[in-house]
Amino acid sequence: MISRRVAFVGFSLSLVAVYLSSGAPTPLLVVWQQEFGFPDSLLTLAFASYAFSFLVALLVGGSLSDHLGRKPVILASLTVGAVSMLLFVGAPGVDWIVVARTLQGLATGVVTAAYTAALVELGKPGSRTGPVIAAAAPVFGLGVGALVGGIAVELWGVDADVPLFAAFTVLMVLAIVVAFIAPETTTRVPGALASLIPNVRVPRPARPFFFGVLPVLVAAWMAGSVFLGLSPTIIQEILGIRSGFLNGFTASIHALTVAIGSVAFGRLRVRFALRVGGAGVTVGVGLIVVGVWLHALPVVWVGGVVEGLAFGAAFGAIFRGLEPLAPEHERAATFAAVYVAAYLALGVPAVIAGQLIEMLGLLPVILGWTSFIVLLAAVGFVVQSRQAATER
Repeated sequence: MISRRVAFVGFSLSLVAVYLSSGAPTPLLVVWQQEFGFPDSLLTLAFASYAFSFLVALLVGGSLSDHLGRKPVILASLTVGAVSMLLFVGAPGVDWIVVARTLQGLATGVVTAAYTAALVELGKPGSRTGPVIAAAAPVFGLGVGALVGGIAVELWGVDADVPLFAAFTVLMVLAIVVAFIAPETTTRVPGALASLIPNVRVPRPARPFFFGVLPVLVAAWMAGSVFLGLSPTIIQEILGIRSGFLNGFTASIHALTVAIGSVAFGRLRVRFALRVGGAGVTVGVGLIVVGVWLHALPVVWVGGVVEGLAFGAAFGAIFRGLEPLAPEHERAATFAAVYVAAYLALGVPAVIAGQLIEMLGLLPVILGWTSFIVLLAAVGFVVQSRQAATER
């Protein structure tokens, strides 16, 4: 059995590894589209299948570790994640990709709630480290995964999936080993079967805070869906650039800067950090609108950096604000509710956009989508400013 400090480090790295494998398929989607010849609507479905299965996992199993313990849930989820990696290796068609992404989403959704609660519990009481790492690790993994996927495409082209997902399978196995020798962080309580009934539970004391942060949370994850879902398509079809590396780099910008912002701004007061999030997402996505309109990729990158850093400040603050409001045996469920809202924002707009692209074209849909995000983020800033004024 390893110490709690070593387990904290091991769980942090394992959570990054889970999301590395989740971000890697982003630049590969357009490669698979060219290889298997499926339309944009199926491409967005392949992206969104992960988000929707993640969402189902949170609704059904998000609070499971509150009853069974963190370790059993983590071990089972990582095993399913390893199976999904093997399905990616040499997938013969888009149907396999959708199945693999769906299994990956199920495993990631359940394990994220368990890991987030475990990291908070492994940290010192009242410490900001657990919530900050829990917020930063997933988005950091998504960003690096997208970048690694882009580099793999640049190096191996259509054969990139074999070495890439074989390596991620090894990481899943290592994460299983860490979870097996780590200490349990909570006690078991009855009600595991009842907890499988799909629901989202936020404790009453946490509800005003939770609903107040939704506009910023949803706006930022919608921006994330632009980067993680459609940025390779934007680069190829609107900007006319064909580069696996640029696809992966652009897709990684949002997630990497969110991770940096979560850590760098982890000491800001919660309400101030949330106002920074609303304002920064408004400005950053506004720059993305301008960049797409002008066909200027560097402007899109700058917008992604501004938006990502600002949301990183807000995302970490959301977990810090919820932690003292959620009792121990409702903590995983509460954190799961955050990710339910986030992944609805990540998946639903991508599917809608995929259908609209067929009718209206890519450029009008992207401009309309990003303009709506700017409006929603501005609303989030106003809401946080008013709540901060009320608390004074």
